[in-house]
Amino acid sequence: MKKFLAFFISIILFTASAFAQHISPSEKKILKKKEDSLTTFANRILNARNVEERFTSDSLFTRTLVRALQIKNSFYYPFDSLRSIARVVAPDSSFKIFTWQLVINGDMIRQHGAIQMNTKDGSLKLFPLIDKTDMINDQEDTVTSNRAWIGALYYKIIETDGFGKKY
Repeated sequence: MKKFLAFFISIILFTASAFAQHISPSEKKILKKKEDSLTTFANRILNARNVEERFTSDSLFTRTLVRALQIKNSFYYPFDSLRSIARVVAPDSSFKIFTWQLVINGDMIRQHGAIQMNTKDGSLKLFPLIDKTDMINDQEDTVTSNRAWIGALYYKIIETDGFGKKY
């Protein structure tokens, strides 16, 4: 029985490690440092007293996020300390969405975001989400692209089947 249990546990550990992508310790250290900067910028996007500082923080956040995501296998880094930034992974782990909002004034809010694809080689494939909500009429039945996105914050992705495909 002990041999069977040890064999079973070793199979589970081997399977888990075979599917896990690895971020090297040096890359993890760089990602952690970038995450610290991202957390600072994200807090300023929400809490800065004036719109100029919020815009500047948003710009710095976006550039730093792209640089962080360029690190090989960054898809598997959780960015857990980014509490004010929504991060959602698709149920099949094919992509991750980052979304956040920038308050311009009491009447105007812009959503920003990016979709990071999970690539086999760990390289970056990124689609920026450009909020064009104000320019889109009939939003309920309009199909757009990432460059003319109806801005939103995403907190959950629900996979569904239709016409023989998963969506």
